[in-house]
Amino acid sequence: MSTYNFHGQVSGSNIGDNGRVEIHQYGTDPASAVAMAARLVRWLREEEAARAAVEQAEAVHGELVSAEREQRPADRGRIRSALTAIEPYVAVGSGGLALVQGIAGIVGM
Repeated sequence: MSTYNFHGQVSGSNIGDNGRVEIHQYGTDPASAVAMAARLVRWLREEEAARAAVEQAEAVHGELVSAEREQRPADRGRIRSALTAIEPYVAVGSGGLALVQGIAGIVGM
């Protein structure tokens, strides 16, 4: 993954909320996936997304935490179906979509 740091306003187009772009670098290890999933849960709650979306994000986070604790691969099928269910609730260009895509990339989907 590449890292792009934007500080202050972005000139030109309006990208994201109030013309700000926030891109965070996460690693590719299980701990990064767990952190991203926790952030996705928080983001959906902050955006007051449908309860179904929050529950699916919690399922992703729970699966990743369990897999890390049990030192086993995460259940990709379970994560894939949950992320697919979340996608309609996140807007293109939003932090939520970036998190969904980031988690999918880390778990190899």
